[in-house]
Amino acid sequence: MKTYTAFLRWWLIFILMILGSITLYVTGMIDEINRADFTKISFFIYGLFIVFSIHTGILTYRSCKTGHINEGETGWFVADKLMALGMVGTVIGFIYTLQSVFVGLDTSSTEAMQGALSSMSTGMSTALYTTASGLICSLLLKVQLFNLSQGQKNSHEG
Repeated sequence: MKTYTAFLRWWLIFILMILGSITLYVTGMIDEINRADFTKISFFIYGLFIVFSIHTGILTYRSCKTGHINEGETGWFVADKLMALGMVGTVIGFIYTLQSVFVGLDTSSTEAMQGALSSMSTGMSTALYTTASGLICSLLLKVQLFNLSQGQKNSHEG
């Protein structure tokens, strides 16, 4: 008798991720990220995450159905690259912050200092949102891939 425990665990994880996404949308966080992340790397990360989450679900289902072992190497690679993309966004955000603030800054002018602080927030927002997106999406994809590998181990032991 085939057991679909690993797939059901993946399905639960996927439904929770959808609920989390809906919560982000309802609370306005998606709009905030869209406004703050001028590179839009956060959305690229999220798009890759969704595609490979579905891919992992398909692998998990096939593994449960056929017993065929598929380690999901591509998924592990992408999970690592999601984190790397988050770090790229961090670097871009910091470069933007430092470049926009200190180039031609008149430190004796209060208005210039206020403008500098305002432009710093754009770069810092990009840096922090892309980092958070990369880390969270990478972690959630790794949880799904771990579920896949554990499901395959359990199906061969039992």
